[in-house]
Amino acid sequence: MSYATQLLARGEDIVFESRPHWFSVVGRTWLWLLAAVFFLAVLIFFAAEPNGAGQPLDGPAEVIALGILALCAGRVGWVIWGWRNIQYLVTTRRIIEADGIFNKHMADSALEKVNDAHLSQSWLGRIFNFGDLDILTAADESGINDFPMLADPVQFKVAMLNQKEQLEHPDLASPAYQRRPEQPPMEPAEPMAPRAGSDRVTVVPPPEPPPAPDAPPPVAVPATAIDETAATLTRLATLRDNGLITAEEYDAKKRELLGRI
Repeated sequence: MSYATQLLARGEDIVFESRPHWFSVVGRTWLWLLAAVFFLAVLIFFAAEPNGAGQPLDGPAEVIALGILALCAGRVGWVIWGWRNIQYLVTTRRIIEADGIFNKHMADSALEKVNDAHLSQSWLGRIFNFGDLDILTAADESGINDFPMLADPVQFKVAMLNQKEQLEHPDLASPAYQRRPEQPPMEPAEPMAPRAGSDRVTVVPPPEPPPAPDAPPPVAVPATAIDETAATLTRLATLRDNGLITAEEYDAKKRELLGRI
């Protein structure tokens, strides 16, 4: 847990966190880096001499070069350690600046007192995403919170302004980075088709055809009419066989009698 996180009040949360851009480390240590490279090359040169190959670096020049190289490395490491301990925070209530390795220093400003924020970015800063941010408050019209070479300056400023507006107008919607994503409405799950080989596969019977309409009951024909028709057909057949009527006349009379039944 960082030092600034331990100083948060009850119910106060961190909204955005940043620190100086790593270009600031390069700007403070580039001379030390060049000196380290130079004296490292000196040590390599002495170690590569024919008369010094395999010999320890115990000459005065080698000792001095080794000491300066260690000093340069220590200075660069100290600057990087200090850079890692710098924090610029936007919380739900304040803007916090904390730094220091052993001796800590912290300054904060309430969001209610923030009047304006001036951001300046060079073309190089726009490429590598750093800039200078000066925050003006009601207590003093000068920039009491100056963040030089701030990493992610645009996001830092937007987070600060959004949180200030949310603090002054709590009835407004929360900023996008604090708003919980809306859950999609629940939809009823569609039944899945049974997989091949599953023990739940059932054979669906085909739909049964609709029942046919009931046929009208047959009309009962009296037995007397059937007997009379049969007797008449017998007599007509006798007449046909005796040549008294033709076969066509017999067939026509037969159809007529059968149509009456």
